[in-house]
Amino acid sequence: MSFLSEINVWLGQSVDTSSICSGYEELNSLPFLTSLGCAIRRPSLRKTHLNADLRTKLGLNGPLMVDSGGFALSINPSASWSLRHVSEAIQEIRADIFVTLDIPPHRTDTSRDRMRKIRKSVSNYELLSERFPEKVIMPVVHGRTRSEVEFCLELIASISSRPSWVGIGGVVPLLQRRRLLADWGGSPESFIAMCLRATRQRFQCSKVHVFGAGGTRTFPAMVALGADSADSIGWRHAAGFGSVFLPLKSQRIVAPRGSGRAVRKVLDSTDKADLMRCECPICSRSTNLRGRIGLFKKSFHNRSIHNAWVIANQFLNWPRSRAELSLLVTEGGLGPQWALAMKERAYKKHVATR
Repeated sequence: MSFLSEINVWLGQSVDTSSICSGYEELNSLPFLTSLGCAIRRPSLRKTHLNADLRTKLGLNGPLMVDSGGFALSINPSASWSLRHVSEAIQEIRADIFVTLDIPPHRTDTSRDRMRKIRKSVSNYELLSERFPEKVIMPVVHGRTRSEVEFCLELIASISSRPSWVGIGGVVPLLQRRRLLADWGGSPESFIAMCLRATRQRFQCSKVHVFGAGGTRTFPAMVALGADSADSIGWRHAAGFGSVFLPLKSQRIVAPRGSGRAVRKVLDSTDKADLMRCECPICSRSTNLRGRIGLFKKSFHNRSIHNAWVIANQFLNWPRSRAELSLLVTEGGLGPQWALAMKERAYKKHVATR
């Protein structure tokens, strides 16, 4: 069995919005992730959506992962949201995976603050696991240093030596802001590689999910480094900014606005081969490049549906083995920083096994 059959990307979806994918058979059975954190923004959702009918409200038929709102709470610390609210929602909701209420460290936190948050996150995992032994509760690994990551893994392992799933948090802020503690001495990509390697070594039989890393340039790197799963809300966000996804490439702007320089690459004839191979419900409506680009220009809906399909099926354009994918990343197929992270990981693995 190919390793590709065991990986997936969960499409991010707000609780209070019926997925525009619901009308497409190719999409409504895909894995989706939504968050209880939506109720921090709109408390009324606790009663109207966060219940046994959640999947129906979203119009979805496939696997469902429910995040507990830790990130939303971290940017709204005064919100009325606690482990009790999370427990009540988990009690009612029918989903495949529930993410524990984690407390993500902030980049300005002191070492003591980060350790306190790590302990609190793992404590929440322990309490939820004990209350819902019949449900899958996913712990989340956090840390801004190697020792903090290893400490977090040790705490999780003391509660469960073989959790079904383990999540890795904090990846998106690292890649966006590119700010690390001074004593790391490497790139964000190398830090993420360390987190993945440490998690995989500690939990060899668990599925490893990397939060927010399901994009067409990040997910291949995550899988090459050992991840099984990731999620992405970018399919809707990019569409809102007039962009579309292509496998193994960065976002492409469909049509630049005004005379200013585009902040991203513009979709053009050099992307023809990738675009003409696309079999999404939107691209399937036209047999030529101009027609497909025209459909993208027409509406947010068309771009979103295309993006959702590409994100979920991006692996169809990958090499057919993890070793070949790792080679692609190592040779710079996703950029020099991921290539360096792969080489460092391979060197450390070699040294460790000598």
